[in-house]
Amino acid sequence: MKRSVLIFRSFGYALVALGLSACSDDQGLTEYADALHSRVQSTLKLPNNSIEAPKPQLQYPGKRPLTRNIERRSMGLLESLRLNHCQLGQLIAENNSSLGKLKDGFSRYHADLNMIQALKKCIEHPESTNVKDKLKEALVHKESQLQNSLANAFARDDGLRKALSVGNNSLPKIHVTEYNYAVNALERFTRILERWSYTKEADAPDELIEMLGRLERSDYLPDLFRTMLDYSYKLEKMTELLPEVPKSVYCQNGKVPDDALALKEAFNAIYLKEMQSDIAELIEQHQRLLMTLENLAGIAPQPELKAYIAELGTLSKKLTDASVHFVRPWQKFYSACDFTPGLD
Repeated sequence: MKRSVLIFRSFGYALVALGLSACSDDQGLTEYADALHSRVQSTLKLPNNSIEAPKPQLQYPGKRPLTRNIERRSMGLLESLRLNHCQLGQLIAENNSSLGKLKDGFSRYHADLNMIQALKKCIEHPESTNVKDKLKEALVHKESQLQNSLANAFARDDGLRKALSVGNNSLPKIHVTEYNYAVNALERFTRILERWSYTKEADAPDELIEMLGRLERSDYLPDLFRTMLDYSYKLEKMTELLPEVPKSVYCQNGKVPDDALALKEAFNAIYLKEMQSDIAELIEQHQRLLMTLENLAGIAPQPELKAYIAELGTLSKKLTDASVHFVRPWQKFYSACDFTPGLD
């Protein structure tokens, strides 16, 4: 059952906010805005101005600008063989293997955290006396590079990049199950990453990798962001083209013009019965993401990525504001004609 966040009320005709690509290949939900705009243009015999939304400028920063250089120090084979008394020797062998060299993103960050933990334990091992100084130097160096390793994970990991990117299409429909699948994965990933970032220790990476896999397979969050941006643009464009419903179609002296009835029918059938509830659910779904987005922005090392994630967090406010401004001239029109919203 849909729970409205934006309500066009009959008493006082007030809009109440309760909650706080070249063109897209598939305009999905936002086609309702095009349908309403077309009906209004036709009824008022206005020029055929397009409200088609352009590709949003808001995009996840590129991998190269976000990537930081990491100075890696290798330990010689003979030295590594002297570390078989602790886990460090095994980790070095694993990282030097062909599979180890393929690690990237958060898998690499996890490996670097594990290496730091192993270095600390090996330094304290009684059989490390002869290599303790070199291990301490390696630990200091590894810790100095850890923030860069985290930055590169944010830059390169395809799962996270996709989840926080703006999609090419608007949502075809609002789907609670698909939304929960994606948002639960993002929330669980963020909680794990927060713990690792705070403690500088990493447990088994299986759950984190699973959550990133879910995010990479889902289009829901990218398409949610795109839908909100497209809807905001179209509502703003419609408001720009029709800042006031022409007084010529207002009801006067008890007479109701045919054009007034046509506008009322279009607004009731498209905005009040379709768009309003969809917009309300988009805002509600986005607002559940706000704390997670804030936490991710707090962890991300790159200032430009922090700014991008923060901008994603403003989408529900932008859509709410666009809806409020769009409805205002319609409030005045309904009041002048004593129309009851939603009822024919």
